[in-house]
Amino acid sequence: MKNLSNTIKFFAFFFGFLVFSSLSVVKANASSAYVSPTSGLITVENFKVSFYVESTSSEPEMAGANLKITYPANVKVVSVNNGEFDSYLEKVDNPATREISINAVNNAGNFKSGKVKVASVDFQALEKTGQVQLTISSTSQINGAGGEQLLTETINGVYNLSLPETTAAATSADTSVTSIAVGSPSVATTSEAVVPATGISDNKIVYYLIISISMIGLGVASLYRKSDA
Repeated sequence: MKNLSNTIKFFAFFFGFLVFSSLSVVKANASSAYVSPTSGLITVENFKVSFYVESTSSEPEMAGANLKITYPANVKVVSVNNGEFDSYLEKVDNPATREISINAVNNAGNFKSGKVKVASVDFQALEKTGQVQLTISSTSQINGAGGEQLLTETINGVYNLSLPETTAAATSADTSVTSIAVGSPSVATTSEAVVPATGISDNKIVYYLIISISMIGLGVASLYRKSDA
């Protein structure tokens, strides 16, 4: 029974040692490559993102990184810029396949750990709206100082385009002038309203005076005739 107990203890210790060893190996080779920022709203035509690799101080130092990044058709690459590695063996953009290849290495004795920028990329938006996904390929690599393959995780970037609508800018000064024909001033003439004359004219006064005198004369004559009778 005592031998059985010792055997159980031995296998338990051996199993624990295997688990601890496997966890140590996984931890040692757990480095990541990611895009920064990982998401966001793009409101300008030209924008920049950065690509990083990261490992902890307990992991093997990074001797180099070989990243392959794909991008969609609604953006184009303007430039690929150096990061914090010592040398760049490759910085290539292939517009046909829309893939960026970056191969960067550190000099011997200057291997790095922690967060290290591999490169930054300037993009130009070709559309006003849409989604932009930057994907780090699973074939990318982070090489340790002893030749180890350290990359175990990739974090991609997803962004939304929301560029303002703009009117086409004038390429030259507008010199066109709308012509307005100017002729002789046209003055509207209005006929003067004729107001009928009021009152009595001179000729009518003479006419009425003659009639009045005649009537008076007739009246006087008739009075003389009555007195004679």
